[in-house]
Amino acid sequence: MAIIKELNTKFGVGASYHRITAFNISYSNKKITLCVASYLTKEARAGKSEPIEEVDISIPIADFKLFLGVNPIEAGYGWLKQNVIGFEDAVDDYDAVEPPLPEPIEEAPNE
Repeated sequence: MAIIKELNTKFGVGASYHRITAFNISYSNKKITLCVASYLTKEARAGKSEPIEEVDISIPIADFKLFLGVNPIEAGYGWLKQNVIGFEDAVDDYDAVEPPLPEPIEEAPNE
């Protein structure tokens, strides 16, 4: 998943494809940090280009409860669109750009 919205980066270059690349949640401290990577385009991301910019965004403690009992990544995208200036009318992109992860290999127990 990602969100699509043309935004300027701190370098003055427009980026239109934004995805959460890391998510850290501390239940004991009620702290959440999202790392959002911005790419020139969706095609640049699909071509394995490096992001133009990566930004860590701290979620206020008051919003911690929004991430309980739900998919935290989906909640993160929703939170970004509601709380970060510029993302308010971003479009959700549900297309999978990454290849699917291989199925885990189960080894037989030692006898």
